[in-house]
Amino acid sequence: MSQDVIRVENLTLHYEERKKPVLSRLNFSMEEGENMLILGPSGSGKSSLTHCLNGLYPRELDGSMDGEVYVQGRRTVSYPAGEMAQHVGVVFQDPETQFCMITVEDEVAFGLENLNTPYESMVEKVEKALSWVGMEDYKNISDLSGGQKQKVALACILAMEPEVLILDEPTANLDPVARKEFIQLLKKLKEELSFTLLVIEHKLEGWLDLLERVLIISEEGELAYDGPLHDHLKTYAREIHEMGIQLPYATRTALERGWTPPYPLHIEKMPSADLPANPHREEPAGEVLLKAEDVHWKSILRNINVTFHEGEWVAIVGENGSGKSSLSRILAGIQPPGKGTVSLHGRSLKKWKENDLRQEIGYVFQNPEHQFITDAVYDEVAFSLQHAGMKEAEWTRIVEETLKFCRLDGLEDQHPFLLSQGQKRRLSVATMIVEDQGMLFLDEPTFGQDEKSTSDLMSLLKEKHENGTTIVMITHDMELVDKYATKVLVMNEGEITFDGQPERLWSRSDLADHHLELPPREQWKRSVLKRKEPAYVSS
Repeated sequence: MSQDVIRVENLTLHYEERKKPVLSRLNFSMEEGENMLILGPSGSGKSSLTHCLNGLYPRELDGSMDGEVYVQGRRTVSYPAGEMAQHVGVVFQDPETQFCMITVEDEVAFGLENLNTPYESMVEKVEKALSWVGMEDYKNISDLSGGQKQKVALACILAMEPEVLILDEPTANLDPVARKEFIQLLKKLKEELSFTLLVIEHKLEGWLDLLERVLIISEEGELAYDGPLHDHLKTYAREIHEMGIQLPYATRTALERGWTPPYPLHIEKMPSADLPANPHREEPAGEVLLKAEDVHWKSILRNINVTFHEGEWVAIVGENGSGKSSLSRILAGIQPPGKGTVSLHGRSLKKWKENDLRQEIGYVFQNPEHQFITDAVYDEVAFSLQHAGMKEAEWTRIVEETLKFCRLDGLEDQHPFLLSQGQKRRLSVATMIVEDQGMLFLDEPTFGQDEKSTSDLMSLLKEKHENGTTIVMITHDMELVDKYATKVLVMNEGEITFDGQPERLWSRSDLADHHLELPPREQWKRSVLKRKEPAYVSS
């Protein structure tokens, strides 16, 4: 009989700056080798729970922790500092928070050095861990994309061979193909290393065949459900959806169409009736807004020639490390190109004053913390409006409406760096949407967001787009591309290899070569055609 590798008893967690508990009276246990998924709306305390499981709390907690957490039958507070890493390894939601070295190899070796691993064994473990995640040929961490950093963070933990592996949003920054490969890698590693696996995710596609059990935490930080994942999804999909949790596309569609439970979990199991039609896209007739000509930057970007028109909604997609974020920063005037020109309204960005340029172009960074400059949520949203000379009554109204829409009301006095990752993302978006720029760049805008936050954000962006804002978003979510984009740019090894409407992209046979996949709507349609069933397309 397997023993409990983790046991949580009546766990309640408070932060000093919050009146309500983050976690409230949690009780659960995990057996050796078990695979578990943790679900919950953004801000429900999922990441805070990981800090309790790996012993970071209560040692580094500004607040109080009641109840007990046991790892291998021993209270976490009784472990000497550092020893917990041999038992519980965590890949955090933002991998940069756990890096402290310059090179990839040194970063992976760092944890092993602290465990006094012999040099020969260390070299072998580092090489093996990097080869597992496909990062053995990379050198400097500063040159990596967000997705590549996530892979290095995983290698750092795998090298120490912990008994429990906790992954907090591990695929949020990965392209569609890398996401599938990552989940397959975990399945393979589970067979080799026999660790206990705990995954926090918002997007369930791909995980359903690996994670048998689900722990659902409510917005109040309480345990709402603990049991089999598949059975609960099939029967209680509506209740899960109402908590703000994103369901698999097949299950979500079944709810929307009013199908009878049990609901399908996989697209291949969806019936042929009532297939959705292609989204209606109007070709923007606007003037040329932004133009890049013969742009090169370091060894990352080359031969970039692209034009953006007023009123477009452009999605930039492609493999991790293909240059998407670098391109967007150059287009937005944050980083000058090494060669070539970028012009706004026919005028080179070099000739724009910074203040004038920021009134024309807004930018939401992939890492929200890169743009926070104040000590309170309210001040962060109000900052640009206050400095624009707006009357107090007007900017106060805008700030309060924006905070409420972004589900940040009640957190006005909170320091931005103390928010959950999902809340930080919503704040970073809020700081940009309060202004009325004609062009808005968003780097992975839905990263770390639950279903409700994503839906609210996309509705707001749609409204801004309909009112004339040109939107450029970097995303790995093909469903968002299919639903909203009027044009797609595909990046591959620093070059734009496709520039056109989404429907043209879906018709290509080389999507996998660019680490892309068909959106769920197209997958459903082709699944029906493959079965040779008559399809009924809704108008």
